[in-house]
Amino acid sequence: MGENTESRVTLPSGPERVKGTHHRDVDGYGNPITQQLRIVGQRRREAEEKLDRHLQEARKRD
Repeated sequence: MGENTESRVTLPSGPERVKGTHHRDVDGYGNPITQQLRIVGQRRREAEEKLDRHLQEARKRD
C-alpha cells in the first residue's frame, strides 16, 4: 500500500552528461535559476541599504 513500484528515470550528470543538455546562457549569467538568485540577492542588498539609510535619517531627527 502506497509503495511506488515504477522505476524512475534519472538524467545523467557530471561527465556522463551530454554536451548541449544544459541551460543556455541567459545574458551571460548561466542557468536561469542562477540569474534569478542573483537578482533576488541584489534586490535584498539594495533593500537593506535603503533601510539602513532610513534608520540613520530617523536617528538624526530624534
